[in-house]
Amino acid sequence: MAGTRRAVTGGPVSLETVRAAAGRIAEGVRRTPVLKAAAMREPPCSGQLFLKLECLQVTGSFKPRGALNKALGLKAPSGLTTASGGNHGLGVAYAASVLGIPATVFLPTSTPEAKAQKLRGWGATVEVTGSVFDEANEAALAYAQAGDAVYVHPFADPAVVSGQGTLGLELLEDVCGVDTVLVAVGGGGLIAGVATALKAVKPSIRVIGVEPVGAPRHPDSRAAGGRVSRERSVTQAGTRAPRPA
Repeated sequence: MAGTRRAVTGGPVSLETVRAAAGRIAEGVRRTPVLKAAAMREPPCSGQLFLKLECLQVTGSFKPRGALNKALGLKAPSGLTTASGGNHGLGVAYAASVLGIPATVFLPTSTPEAKAQKLRGWGATVEVTGSVFDEANEAALAYAQAGDAVYVHPFADPAVVSGQGTLGLELLEDVCGVDTVLVAVGGGGLIAGVATALKAVKPSIRVIGVEPVGAPRHPDSRAAGGRVSRERSVTQAGTRAPRPA
């Protein structure tokens, strides 16, 4: 079995929870390489630039780290469920396959069939419902509440965040003297986990969140002094994460 079943606490994310996640998921995820960007047309900085290639991770993104940590910390789950036509859904499908349990992923009717087929390729059952993503997410929550599966949130879950943070531990071990790390913001799970791990080990390190120009929700929220929403985002993203409660 790819991973070790150990209970995950529901407390705050810490260096200890990230380290525990690293041990829990070690056999089920890849330790992706870090490569030096030796030649760039427009270097973004004067120092050395390294790339952590999570595109080579199982399913093609960092998402299996958090999903698998969540799944391995559950006590005999009958199944997993979520709403995601993207990388998180694939991560949940993979985690379920590791445990040998079913995964049910809810998608809105607007989801391209290619995304649904990719999820099925990883063994997930796909349920198409609702005209927008939030409606599909509500259906996934209702499915979980009916007792059919455990809902795995893409970012608002300490176990998921701790799993994503394992990427930061690997980065510190593989790159000597790293002083600045750029991390995509998205829903916040990746940057929260990575920043927790990095800052705990090396307080002087800078962690910079990155968002697309067409969807700068984090800087907009900071400027407004509270969370703001955008009904329309101009990016290449085919799906988006559920809105936090």
